[in-house]
Amino acid sequence: MANTGRSRSAGSSSRGSKSSPRKTSAHSNNSRGTSRRTTAPQPEESGFSAAFKKFAASKAATPLIFIAAVLLIVGIDLLVSWNSFELFFKILGIEILIAVVIWIILTLVFSGKKNKDPDGGTAEDEV
Repeated sequence: MANTGRSRSAGSSSRGSKSSPRKTSAHSNNSRGTSRRTTAPQPEESGFSAAFKKFAASKAATPLIFIAAVLLIVGIDLLVSWNSFELFFKILGIEILIAVVIWIILTLVFSGKKNKDPDGGTAEDEV
């Protein structure tokens, strides 16, 4: 019976020694995992905002936004004019003239900034 007691104690001690390193390694892995989580990048956005950002970065965004803006302006003009087409076309003509004037001014302002170089020359890309 003495041998059985020794084998039980040896078995329990071996189980204890086996389980304690596992707990330590699992604990150290968890601590490593938390340190990795702090350095990991933020999760990507999901939903409407992420989809809109992807759409805005695409090449199709500019023409579609332009078409939507024109349709919105024409719709608002129709609502304001109450289907009086003389008034509708007067409002639309004034809006088009204002848009053309603003476009010309912005083109002149930004083309002047683009051509000027800090060194005094013109800004041309050299390859």
